[in-house]
Amino acid sequence: MTRGLELLIAQTILQGFDAQYGRFLEVTSGAQQRFEQADWHAVQQAMKQRIHLYDHHAGLVVEQLRCITEGKSTDVDFLLRVKQQYTQLLPDYPRFEIAESFFNSVYCRLFDHRSLTPERLFIFSSQPERPFRTLPRPLAKDFFPERGWSHLLGKVMSDLPLRLPWQNKARDIGYIIASLQEALGEELLATCHLQVANELFYRNKAAWLVGKLVMPMATLPF
Repeated sequence: MTRGLELLIAQTILQGFDAQYGRFLEVTSGAQQRFEQADWHAVQQAMKQRIHLYDHHAGLVVEQLRCITEGKSTDVDFLLRVKQQYTQLLPDYPRFEIAESFFNSVYCRLFDHRSLTPERLFIFSSQPERPFRTLPRPLAKDFFPERGWSHLLGKVMSDLPLRLPWQNKARDIGYIIASLQEALGEELLATCHLQVANELFYRNKAAWLVGKLVMPMATLPF
C-alpha cells in the first residue's frame, strides 16, 4: 500500500464526518418549529434520526474504506500513519474533537473493537488547547436591572426567538422575582445581572433558556 493511501483514507473519514454533521444540522434546524407546533411525534422522530445519522454515516465510511483497501488487512504501522494523516487535517478544523470521536467509531467498526489502544485511537485530543476565536456574533447577552427586575425579565422574554405569544408574562415574571428574592434577598439581588444565551435549546417537550445570574462574588448558572 502506498503512502498516498493513508491520506486518502484520512480524507475519506473526515468527509464522512462532514456529511454526517451537515445532515445533523438539517434535522436540528427544525427544532423550534416542532416545539411551537407541539409536534411531539416529530420531536421523537428527529431524536431517532439524529442517532441513526451517526450510525449510518459511520457505516458508509467503513464500506468505502473496505473498497479502497480492497479488503486487505492492514498492519500496525499503516494504521498509525492513517491516524497521523488524520491528525494533520485537524489543526484548522472547527469541530476537531467530534471528528476525532468519529474516527474512533470508524476504527471500532472496522476492527470489531479489537486493539483499542491510545496509539491507534484518539483517547485524548491530538490538538493543543485553542484560545477562544473571534466569533461573528456574541453567544450571550447581558441584561442589567437599571429599571428594575420586572423590566429586565420582560426584556429577556421579549428577546426570546419564539413566535408564540406568552400565556401570562406578568405572572411568570412575578414568580421568578419572588423566587430570586427568597433565595438572595432584595439587597443582593439589586447588585446582580443576567447573562443569557442568544439561542434556546430544545429537548423533548421543553425549550431551555440557558444563562447565569452574575453576582458580585460568584455566578449562579441556570
